[in-house]
Amino acid sequence: MSLPSPSKPGPPPPWLWNGDEPRVATVFQPIVDLLSGEVLGHEVLSRGLGPVESPNELFNRARVEGFTYELERACWTAAVRRIATLPEEQRHGPFFFNVSPDVLSDERFGGAATLELLRTHGLSPRQLVLEITERSTFEDTEQLRMLARRYAEQGFGIALDDFGAGHSGLVTLVHSAPDFIKLDQALVRDIHLHTYRQHLVKSLVTFAQRVDAVLIAEGVETWNELAVLLRLGIRHAQGYLLARPANAPQRPGADFAERCREAIRALHHREHEDDETVGSMIIRPPCAPSASPAVELDRLFRRTPGEDHVVLLDGEQPRAVVTRRSFYARWGGTSADETPALSDGSPDTLMVVEDATAITALARMAMRRPPESVYDPVVVTDAQGHFLGTVTMKQLIARASDLEQHAATGAHPLTDLPGSRMIERWIRAALQGSAFTIIYGDLDHFETYNDRYGFLQGDRVIRHTANLLSECLHLLPPGSHLGHVGGDDFVLVCPEGVSPEVLQKLCQRFDAEKVPLYGPEDLRRGGFTANDAPGTPLVPVTLSLAAVDQRGLSPSPHPAELSAVAASLRKKVKALSGESHASTFLFQVPDAK
Repeated sequence: MSLPSPSKPGPPPPWLWNGDEPRVATVFQPIVDLLSGEVLGHEVLSRGLGPVESPNELFNRARVEGFTYELERACWTAAVRRIATLPEEQRHGPFFFNVSPDVLSDERFGGAATLELLRTHGLSPRQLVLEITERSTFEDTEQLRMLARRYAEQGFGIALDDFGAGHSGLVTLVHSAPDFIKLDQALVRDIHLHTYRQHLVKSLVTFAQRVDAVLIAEGVETWNELAVLLRLGIRHAQGYLLARPANAPQRPGADFAERCREAIRALHHREHEDDETVGSMIIRPPCAPSASPAVELDRLFRRTPGEDHVVLLDGEQPRAVVTRRSFYARWGGTSADETPALSDGSPDTLMVVEDATAITALARMAMRRPPESVYDPVVVTDAQGHFLGTVTMKQLIARASDLEQHAATGAHPLTDLPGSRMIERWIRAALQGSAFTIIYGDLDHFETYNDRYGFLQGDRVIRHTANLLSECLHLLPPGSHLGHVGGDDFVLVCPEGVSPEVLQKLCQRFDAEKVPLYGPEDLRRGGFTANDAPGTPLVPVTLSLAAVDQRGLSPSPHPAELSAVAASLRKKVKALSGESHASTFLFQVPDAK
């Protein structure tokens, strides 16, 4: 929406108003909760009637002729009248209205007339959200803060529209403290091609969670865009991909809902074979038909005093979750023969996931819900959408914490290889087998190299070694693992024996590929010195591999025995590497003890 010019005195032109009838039409575009498939609300959009239909042309003409307020009044009046004619189930909202800063600060808008318009048509400010467009600016930030507080106290929701489209977004964000933040389509468009935008949106997702604001991506038009937005943590979206503006509120089509579920399934199901899924945790709570009257739910809660919630089903499809707390807060335990509306299990509280969803992924998803519903149960279905059971947030948080602590590998930030905890698990498993080889690798003269070339180049050597060992894993027995203990220490755990020829190949490849690690002069001389003092000996960086297999240990070895044998062997192989100035390996066998 363009920045409006001051309105002219006198009656509005006939292309805007025909007596008391606004010359605009109202259309609605849904804002969708991607995780539940439910509609969060609808943005109210306006189209001209008559000679000017395009919204851009309509607002440009009003700005040029000085009738911006009259146009926005026409849009508001037409929209409120249209909402009042909607069926009861569509009238709850919320409905999002664009309001320019000049109109928001106009006393005619902020006075009694707007509230009276709503009352006349049976609407409440709580059904509406005022979208402050970021394309226009408030010169007086204190006025912005005052207006945002004023309208919030009246019951209106506050949204910051077009965030990221203008230069004043952060200022407006700070001073309006909105309930909703709508990302401008300029940030969303082709976001899958722009990593910088992805980093920005990811940070905004985290910020919105911290301040309990709902982040909405506007202008979503392609599946590539939506897939990236889902991965970044965006939960709510609006755009042509979901649904085009229509004369009445609507939901996205079944095709979109199914494909969106497939995208979410691909994101949040198991990433690794060790991931535990939510299917292992589900418990089936009491259920009732979705049309059950309140008296039946009251009886059900009284018969099962230990149950926290009831799931309402339509056949095998879950439709709502009614918690004991919310039920008695609304119905007071009465025996009224009424049927609770499905809004009792609102889109925010009815979170549905498949049983193959990873527990740690689900915990992150569930905690992104609004504060009032963040601790409501999660509904679990099979791949066909048939109800299986629920998981409470207490169960989910406890199990996710256990899994994350158990699975924490201490992955090294430099190499992304698993660290000590995972290596210990691999070694314990290997020691239970009849044949195994555990190879300890470290770099010779690495500290001297760091002194000579600096820590940044030293990190490059570590990454080079990690990459080389990773690329050589195919030479080792199937099921072999590579870990990074830290510094220049690596461990290879193999479930079978390893031939000396394979270790020889590792050493030869390391020595052959050291060229990028040295400067031209050191490369010519075949080594480097710790300093430039005359007579300082040349030393190269080499790789030492100490291999321990079942032949060098007792029949049922304890990990402590392995550590002791490995420490002795590593000392010997490093001495050999120092003498030969070449990468070396050594096996620990009975004769070598």
